[in-house]
Amino acid sequence: MKKLFLILLFLLQIPTVFGQNQVEDPSTKKIIGTWYADANRNAKWVFTSDGKLYNYDKDIFKVMFRYTISHGCQNNSDDNSEFLTLRDKDGNEFCFKINAINENKTGVLSLIKMDTMQPLLFVNNVNVKRGM
Repeated sequence: MKKLFLILLFLLQIPTVFGQNQVEDPSTKKIIGTWYADANRNAKWVFTSDGKLYNYDKDIFKVMFRYTISHGCQNNSDDNSEFLTLRDKDGNEFCFKINAINENKTGVLSLIKMDTMQPLLFVNNVNVKRGM
């Protein structure tokens, strides 16, 4: 009986142990790096691992935000979606729904600015030709 219990316990642990290897990187890890606005490659957002976003235009620093990624921001919430919240030094918040972050290694960051429902596309290589 004791052996049966141990075997059962072992079998229950297999999906947990092997399933962990199949989990993809969280969005907070995938977003880190430099992203160029698809419509204007002179504009770039640089996400750092310490939760900061630096905004540049023609390599001139413009503004720094603190960012978080969660399942809600402002009046938006969805357990199946992720949102990017940017906070400036004055405490103003800007909310974006995340559509994709480098899905299938496409090099594309796709967002929707929630107050205007404007889609925003970024690429992680200034020279990439987007074929979408």
